[in-house]
Amino acid sequence: MPRLPEGSRFAPHEVPAEFPVTEPDFNRRGDHPGTAPHLHDLFEIGYCYDGSGVFIIADKVFPFKAGDAVVINTREVHVARADPGGTTGWGFVNLDPVRLLAERATGDWLDTSRYCGSGFRNRIDGGREPEIALCIKMILEELRRRDGGYRDMVRALVWRLLLLLERREPRNREPESEVYPEGGDFLRLMPALDYISAHCREPIEVAGLARRCFMSPANFRRLFARTMGCPAKSYIINLRLNTAAALLANSVRPVLEIARICGYGSLPNFNRQFRARFGCTPLHYRRRNR
Repeated sequence: MPRLPEGSRFAPHEVPAEFPVTEPDFNRRGDHPGTAPHLHDLFEIGYCYDGSGVFIIADKVFPFKAGDAVVINTREVHVARADPGGTTGWGFVNLDPVRLLAERATGDWLDTSRYCGSGFRNRIDGGREPEIALCIKMILEELRRRDGGYRDMVRALVWRLLLLLERREPRNREPESEVYPEGGDFLRLMPALDYISAHCREPIEVAGLARRCFMSPANFRRLFARTMGCPAKSYIINLRLNTAAALLANSVRPVLEIARICGYGSLPNFNRQFRARFGCTPLHYRRRNR
């Protein structure tokens, strides 16, 4: 766990030793979710029951839709947001796989610390990876219903989930154990990341983000680029374009309307940036991903 400076949004959980699993959280959230980017001290899994939007996880932005799932370990700050003007329904639960399965299983696949970093896809596409998404949904439903023997069923399903993730993630992938720079530099940017998440459709000035983090613009630019791997402007563009991609794939809104929703006053500029990001026009992307 990275060192957390005072005031950081860290949400620890208290769980019983004999069954280290939190109560499931079934919620509805909009495009202003009412929760800031945050960290947990336990492995988190979630399933999207309806709606669509984007999941912001560290420096990554994933479009999601109903039927998708997500896995997030203790190293990555994250927040989910519905499409502009919409709502989305999720179920989440946090758990400690090592303690949960300690008496029944051993192996490197119990270690979830490698499921993070720029090379890891936190979003589970329910259409392309139905086994993993369904497994997460079944865990949540067992915890919701609490039928007889539900704890043993949850343990069995978590065991299956970790084995599926082990198959999904090649062992030869370069480990990214140090997602956060020493000293919590990532978390020093939290006020800026929180603001970007909530206001990405509006004009955003780097100087204003720097003030929110109590830094000079020059220091903010250096810290953001070093910590996030890209300049702040590039991060904002990436968030806007991924939001647009989610709307193209999951709505029938006209391209011009989507461009305006995502903060673009000029359709040619939107088309140019979208092609540079996804390698195709917005209309081609929509046809390919509907």
